[in-house]
Amino acid sequence: WDLFRYPGIRSDSDMFTFGYNFRPWTGGKVLADGASIKNYVSETAKEHDVERHIRYGLSVQTADWSSLDKCWKLTAVNEATGETEAYTASFLIGCTGYYNYDQGYKPDFPGEADFKGQIVHPQHWPESLDYASKKVVVIGSGATAITLVPTMAEKAGHVTMLQRSPTYLMPLPSTDKMALTLQKALPARAAYRLTRARNISISRFLYQRSRKSPKAMRRL
Repeated sequence: WDLFRYPGIRSDSDMFTFGYNFRPWTGGKVLADGASIKNYVSETAKEHDVERHIRYGLSVQTADWSSLDKCWKLTAVNEATGETEAYTASFLIGCTGYYNYDQGYKPDFPGEADFKGQIVHPQHWPESLDYASKKVVVIGSGATAITLVPTMAEKAGHVTMLQRSPTYLMPLPSTDKMALTLQKALPARAAYRLTRARNISISRFLYQRSRKSPKAMRRL
């Protein structure tokens, strides 16, 4: 939520299921914007005093298990100073995800050199990019495109989504009336757990129905 800066960045899931199960989401929006999620994560880290255990700006280069010392030995480069630092740990958990955060995937477009316009990857969105009143084509119809297109349409002259197959979307209200009602009647944690359980149940139901009766769900 700090790396990606493209217009409209937000959660793809409702915050009651996307948020931590131990810390209620109290924001007003069901689908929160990137800045709000970043604040939520930061506040949770401070609340549980875990920031003092976090080392920022390090790029892990090697991780080796030492049978002699019975621990992991890591070397990391400090991106600010360029110096190599050494760490040891009893446990090592790799939460690297499946994205290349240095360089996002970029297909090879035949004739790209002849294109007179500007090609931008959402992962490396220029802060100075001005697309007001311009014609824009968004290639793809995944989660990034779904959040990007509506926001860009507010300023761009015309926005076209280029996709290979149809995308099925379901509109959601920006606020959850049931959640707001529960928050007024119950303690924060109880209201959060009930809303979270309800939303998870709905998601499971829709998934199961989609697998069992795909044609019927398409008609919906």
